[in-house]
Amino acid sequence: MTDTTLPFADLERVYERLAEAIDALPEAQESHFLAQLALALAHRVPDVDQVMAAIEEARRGAADTDSG
Repeated sequence: MTDTTLPFADLERVYERLAEAIDALPEAQESHFLAQLALALAHRVPDVDQVMAAIEEARRGAADTDSG
């Protein structure tokens, strides 16, 4: 782990909060919320290549979930 990543305990907190936020939304708004969140977080990253890599990582994770 580098200094630029969240410690695991903080990542768990983020996951829990994200799950709560998504669960509180109507299903029709979930995709919009996630897109807004992704853009808000991307805006905080000063390196576009890191953002693009994160998008690709998420895309692969979603594809793995669909196939498994």
